[in-house]
Amino acid sequence: MRKKLFAFLMAGVFSLMAFTGCEDDDVKQTAKIEKESNGGSEKKGEDGSWAIYWYLCGSDLESQHGFATTDISEATGVELPDNVTVVIQTGGASEWQNETISADSIGRYTYANGEFEQVDEQKQASMGDEKTLESFLKFCNKNYPAEHKMVLFWDHGGGSTSGAALDENFENDYLSIPELRKAFEKTCKPSSEKPPYDIIGFDTCLMSTVDVANIFQDIGKYLVASEETEPGIGWAYDGWLGKLAEDTSISPKELGKAICDTYYKACEDYGLADDVTLAVTDLSKVPKVVEQYNLLGTEALINAVDDSSFFADFGRAAGSSENYGGNTEKSGYSDMADLGDLAKNSKKIMPETSEGLLSAIKDAVVYQVRGQYRGHATGLSCYFSYSGSPELYQNFTKASGSEAFDYFYQYAFNGELSEQGYNYLVQLFENMESEKKVPQKSQIKKKTIDQKELEDHKVDITEDNYAKLNIGAENAALLSEVNYQLAIIDDGTMVYLGSDNDIDADWEKGVFKDNFRGVWGSIDDHLVYMEVVSTNDDYTTFSTPIKLNGENYNLRIIYDNAKEKFEILGARKATADDGMADKDMVKLKPGDKVTTVHYAVSLEEEDAEPVEFEMDTFKVTEKTCFKETELGDATYALLFEMKDADNHTYTSEASIFTVKDGEMEYQQ
Repeated sequence: MRKKLFAFLMAGVFSLMAFTGCEDDDVKQTAKIEKESNGGSEKKGEDGSWAIYWYLCGSDLESQHGFATTDISEATGVELPDNVTVVIQTGGASEWQNETISADSIGRYTYANGEFEQVDEQKQASMGDEKTLESFLKFCNKNYPAEHKMVLFWDHGGGSTSGAALDENFENDYLSIPELRKAFEKTCKPSSEKPPYDIIGFDTCLMSTVDVANIFQDIGKYLVASEETEPGIGWAYDGWLGKLAEDTSISPKELGKAICDTYYKACEDYGLADDVTLAVTDLSKVPKVVEQYNLLGTEALINAVDDSSFFADFGRAAGSSENYGGNTEKSGYSDMADLGDLAKNSKKIMPETSEGLLSAIKDAVVYQVRGQYRGHATGLSCYFSYSGSPELYQNFTKASGSEAFDYFYQYAFNGELSEQGYNYLVQLFENMESEKKVPQKSQIKKKTIDQKELEDHKVDITEDNYAKLNIGAENAALLSEVNYQLAIIDDGTMVYLGSDNDIDADWEKGVFKDNFRGVWGSIDDHLVYMEVVSTNDDYTTFSTPIKLNGENYNLRIIYDNAKEKFEILGARKATADDGMADKDMVKLKPGDKVTTVHYAVSLEEEDAEPVEFEMDTFKVTEKTCFKETELGDATYALLFEMKDADNHTYTSEASIFTVKDGEMEYQQ
């Protein structure tokens, strides 16, 4: 059956059920269907029936890689019983890697009773437009009712700061979180007691967020989505649809678990499971999560108003939390952190509300799969401004389910509260059983770092040959992160090797000392540029920019504390400026050509900016590995890198040292 249907799909042979004649007549007929459909009505199918409404936005994932065609082939390889129908809308790709689907129009297909058939065609439209989604949902509800219904989104995703379904035919237009909500509101009756859909699924990156869950809490029973980016293989359609075909009485929760299990198994089979996530969230429990999330935001806002150095404390908690989609300068930012891990790491600074949020998340996330290097994932993520980007912050405010966090970040970005934000604060204080009085609006001013205090700050060399930075307690209280940068000095040029967080830090005194051991990361002994993504007690994640077979990628590297070794998980393209993450995680394979990418600045030009350049090119072998390599004889510079809660970076003066015959010595 699988081979037969795949050939059937590729050959472009399909029957026409819902339209005949010219395109204009097709569009008119569908418009009539939609006009007759009451957007708020809920039509039921026969008992035990299932309908999967698959919103398949192909984008470059299809035009360049054929991933959508592969997944359709997987789905049509399953022999479905008579009471299961898959309805697919295709669009969003400039080219389809099969002979059936057109890139010049919106296609609608069904797979049922062993047949893959085109049932409708619409004029070209953006899959990132809420009206396109609205039209599809009306069409499905009118023509393919069922007792159990699932809406499935397929494409790129960007979490709370972006959305999903990126259409490359319409300047990468995508469905934002508010647009998703509006489309559903116009086509169904939201109900917490009787949600119109059983499952809302995202075969995309980054969409298992508290804000996404919030907009669907009265629309679906369960959300199935990933906190992290997904590899290009995506969900295993033959696996979970096979489970449904075996037993159509399966509960929505159990089907969600089957989606997770078959996805993880497929990732394991391809060697891509180490940092994947997928979770099933009971949407009826999400209101409690949102309530507790907002209480956490309330405590954060009050703490920040009391002392704005709290922003740095919160930034350190976020820096040690699992985060998703990149979140470094070179790999791009999604600004998504694990909600539970952030709450856990905030217990000391927000003791009143963190435990309540953790408990609510544990209750709501009823099942999850996660790789060995996503062991701190709790199933739902949230916004945190790793990037300091006002644009991503504005996107978050449109999607946010927490008014308290809206004003918390407003204060962080603007340095003060708006009149509306201040009134919200006053209301908080009035509701608190506390003798503390709300400060005057004019008194609420965020402390900022004096750049002159930190830029080019003096560094001392200790007697035991380490670099020490002493910036004092007041400055340290406003910093969320301190690392060190390493660079090679050669012929009037400083070539940066990246940053590491292996330092001894005394935050209370503001004293930081490097633990540099004279070694640096390398691939097959080729030194690389590397940045710290996140660190916890179990592992540290690094990102390394490279060119892979001539294309720009970022390697994801893990240092496993228990194994005391590095592992290369794979390579991803950078997250876009709008937070939209790439879905194509690829493994290095023998024969691949890797070029290391570095950044250099001239020491002879005043105010010179770093420029990117390529250093070494080599081929991957069966024995290719990432490891620490002793530095060769040369002159080097170590600079402390200090970041505040707004992601502003300050660098100390350079401490120059030489390596000769394996001996390292700082210049006093």
